[in-house]
Amino acid sequence: MAKLTPVRRTVLQGATLAAIIASQSAGCGEVRYRDTITADQPVRQVVIQGDMGIVELVPASVTKVDYAVRAPEGAALIQYTEFDGVLQVSARCRTPILCAVDAEVHIPDGVPVEVELDRGEVWATGIGNIDVSVGEGEVDIETSGRSTVQVGSGAARVVSTNTDQLRVAVGQGDIEVLVSPEKWNIDIVAASESLKGVTHDEDALGAMELVAPAGLVTVRALSTLTQR
Repeated sequence: MAKLTPVRRTVLQGATLAAIIASQSAGCGEVRYRDTITADQPVRQVVIQGDMGIVELVPASVTKVDYAVRAPEGAALIQYTEFDGVLQVSARCRTPILCAVDAEVHIPDGVPVEVELDRGEVWATGIGNIDVSVGEGEVDIETSGRSTVQVGSGAARVVSTNTDQLRVAVGQGDIEVLVSPEKWNIDIVAASESLKGVTHDEDALGAMELVAPAGLVTVRALSTLTQR
């Protein structure tokens, strides 16, 4: 069998992708460039790396990444590679001012995704295994698989609809977790904590580790959302 050769393409943009974040959007202007990265080969993992922006993960039948560009000329460097079933997309800013990357990532069922973002937001709905790391910002995801969320400064909200392993850590900020079922093996390290409709059971199939040394950890059962 022939050896696979990495496919590497580089797009030097005449503008930068801007996050739709209030602190960044002012002065970024209109979208100057849009493009789509579509996987040429079957994908078994997606890796997204960026300096600044919003990354939204959505379920889909085909793996692709839609992105938009807004910023001064020559401020963004976008690269992507495909090798051994891994699609890796990297968006870097040449300047920390008015530079961001917004991406809508389409994830097929069963494909794990990893996101590394210096500053911004990560959203996800109906995705399985997720590994997210954000230096400064917010994470709001709905997952049905094993997931890890790390935020340096900001907040994390996770909805888990499957009994699996869940790890969330926020250095400076709060954590909110909504889960089903109601019994979990729970390990919490936080300044304060609140549990509603969820009980700790060392023999439970699902395990969660929640760390917010300077914040509040709130864990609620999804069933409590319908209660008055």
